Amino acid sequence: GEIPVTWFQAFNPFMIFVFTPLIVNLWAIQSRRGNEPSTVAKMAMGCFIVALSYLVMVAAAFYTASGGKATWLWLFLYFVIITIGELYLSPVGLSLVSKVAPARVLSLMMGVWLSTSFLGNFLAGWLGSYWSSMEKPNFFFMIAGVAAAAGLSIILLNKPLRKSLPR
Repeated sequence: GEIPVTWFQAFNPFMIFVFTPLIVNLWAIQSRRGNEPSTVAKMAMGCFIVALSYLVMVAAAFYTASGGKATWLWLFLYFVIITIGELYLSPVGLSLVSKVAPARVLSLMMGVWLSTSFLGNFLAGWLGSYWSSMEKPNFFFMIAGVAAAAGLSIILLNKPLRKSLPR
């Protein structure tokens, strides 16, 4: 059977509704056990999970390049993984801003956090310009590398910022 392409636009929003209670429950269990990751660690994990989602696309591109037939399951798996990464990154980051920003500039800092979406989307568009000139596995590997580099940067910034960041 065929799946209309437009249905894929609904995967991520639907999965956010499905996975959010599961992820929040996982964090509650980890908190009760005393091993919940810090806010910054969650954000770094989110970046690494996003990198993993693009490694799935690397595998899919290699599979189809070697003569395998493309299936919608590759894209579905990609959306499952990237949605989990998004849940570890986006709402956690917004929560971090609300915790550490001084009350007098809280709204401004929320706007700054949300404006990073502009920069991220601009960067994504620029990286997307390489789609036509690169082999598909290399393109997806490049995107995975950017996400992993972001996760590593967050980890490296954790120690210098630890005093001002909540757990």
